[in-house]
Amino acid sequence: MTGVWDRRSFLKVAAALIVTGCSPVQKHQVRFALAGTPNAAWNGVWVWLQACLNAMEATGLATSLSTNAALGREEDRTELTGLGLLNLNDAGISEATALSETYVVAQLPFLFRDLAHFEHLLEDQSFLSEVNDKLARAGLVLIDAAFLGGMSGLFTTQRPVRTIEDMKGLRLRAMDRRDLVLIETFGASGVQVAWEETPQALQTGIASGYLNPPLAPVLFGHGAYLKYFTDLRVAPAHRLIVASSKWMNSLAASEREAVEAAFAAGRAANRKWSQERLQSDLQLLKDSGIETVEISQEARNTFSDVARTAYGAYAPKSVIDHVLQIAGRYS
Repeated sequence: MTGVWDRRSFLKVAAALIVTGCSPVQKHQVRFALAGTPNAAWNGVWVWLQACLNAMEATGLATSLSTNAALGREEDRTELTGLGLLNLNDAGISEATALSETYVVAQLPFLFRDLAHFEHLLEDQSFLSEVNDKLARAGLVLIDAAFLGGMSGLFTTQRPVRTIEDMKGLRLRAMDRRDLVLIETFGASGVQVAWEETPQALQTGIASGYLNPPLAPVLFGHGAYLKYFTDLRVAPAHRLIVASSKWMNSLAASEREAVEAAFAAGRAANRKWSQERLQSDLQLLKDSGIETVEISQEARNTFSDVARTAYGAYAPKSVIDHVLQIAGRYS
């Protein structure tokens, strides 16, 4: 019972922080939560939220912002949003897949050619409705995905990877069970390491690389350990913008119009930032001493074919079949 009460206590404290804050609470104040740092150069979620926040304030809506996960872990902020104590939250993908297995389509490796292809999924109203029907049970609405600067690829410390045969002998840092399955399917071995401990793992050889978007080692200072980036384009790197359905349903027509216009402003700013990042990230890697390895389409097809054999580890076959049918509508 201790864990349950600790969690309840935390949520009470977090709720009090939201309500009191550092400034007087105004009527209809829109409360934002950002998991990371408000850095417009590196954080694509902040780019989205900042543009949205500015657009709301321009229409007279009052706003407040919590940063650096001050209101707790992913699940804590999700619960606060579902309760209506937070209005907009920067959420991890797992917060959506825990409620709607359909969103696993965004995690399947090599399903999307590029971010433009992934954008079609986010514009599919029937897909969003299906996901939001499930999220509604927790008081949530999926608004958008905030891109983090490209598609994920493979970083290595020892040697470049140009073909799937080059994966043999590598030991890669895995974030979760799905990462482990994919890494092992490629013929490498995986080791689960907390992100905070990744630099030490790379330095000591516990891990010889990881899967991440191009911006990751630049943002977190791993350039001293990593030597190569294989541009595999495994999956779109993104986080989710999730809103409180209680809040959305409480808005008057004029407020709803202003809020939806602010969402559009957030999306536009994030997409513009993402395009600029695509053009500059590889240069940043080069400046950090990391060589970009381009692979042939034939080699990428081999990675893709092998990865698809592991789809069963992501969700039951019925779910995989369903989401592949969704993706097939615009492939």
